[in-house]
Amino acid sequence: MGASQAHRGPDGTMHAASTDGRAVLAMNTLLIVDPQAVPGPYLDRESGVLLAFNGEIYNYRQLAKAWGIPLGHRDTDAHFLLRAWAKIGPSCLDGLDGMFDPHVSKLFLARDRLGEKPLYWRLDGGRLAFASEVTTLTGYGTAPLVLRPEVLAIETPVGVDTPFQGIQLLAPATLLTFDIATGSLHQHTWWSLTDRQPFQGT
Repeated sequence: MGASQAHRGPDGTMHAASTDGRAVLAMNTLLIVDPQAVPGPYLDRESGVLLAFNGEIYNYRQLAKAWGIPLGHRDTDAHFLLRAWAKIGPSCLDGLDGMFDPHVSKLFLARDRLGEKPLYWRLDGGRLAFASEVTTLTGYGTAPLVLRPEVLAIETPVGVDTPFQGIQLLAPATLLTFDIATGSLHQHTWWSLTDRQPFQGT
């Protein structure tokens, strides 16, 4: 799956397995913040958190300073996110300014507030697969094409459904938690525009 969308990260496609071997992440890296950075996925050895990251966090240096998270000279926003998740957990998402798509036997998929970066997923039996391109998941298993009415009307699906049976788009500002041991899945919204006050500036 990682190799099939290598064009999304021309600076390297790498794979890493969790310490228990029950999860494998692939990451297609496009080095923006630091052209000399090490490509992901990234592992925090102390906590065991493994991160594949798609996007960019603009305020990571300010947050690192505020939250007491050390960053080395070659560390990027991905290194910050890995350490922030290990230290704070899912609540770190609310402080992030940017666009993006991270302890024990759980996989977390988080999508940015307004859905700038796509994140598709499918659950087959006890296996969860995810990717930033829907066609990557069509190669993972059978996914019959389903002609939905909105595709005929506006040429694109709306909501979380895709034209492929069994493949969904993670909604914006949503955190999906998958328990690898039990196969259970839970989604919740971690941010809402309705909770924000209107902008009062010029």
